[in-house]
Amino acid sequence: MLSALFPLVYGSVFVFLLVQAFRMMRMSSSSTAPANSRRRTDRTGLLTTHPELLDANGSITGEDLLVVHFPGQDRPEASITD
Repeated sequence: MLSALFPLVYGSVFVFLLVQAFRMMRMSSSSTAPANSRRRTDRTGLLTTHPELLDANGSITGEDLLVVHFPGQDRPEASITD
């Protein structure tokens, strides 16, 4: 009896997951603005500052930051500034 139910359960789970995958793809492609023109925001909608960049007073520190360069990557990354 279990061997008779397995194809039915397998098929229904497959169809359900396939429908969910198409729904997720449709939701991600239905944005109103192109991806390049949208401003990058945090998931909360707020600008997040890492605590490591703050000094004792809560202001952004003026110290030089450590930068790591890897060989073979000649182009520097474009920084995002507001």
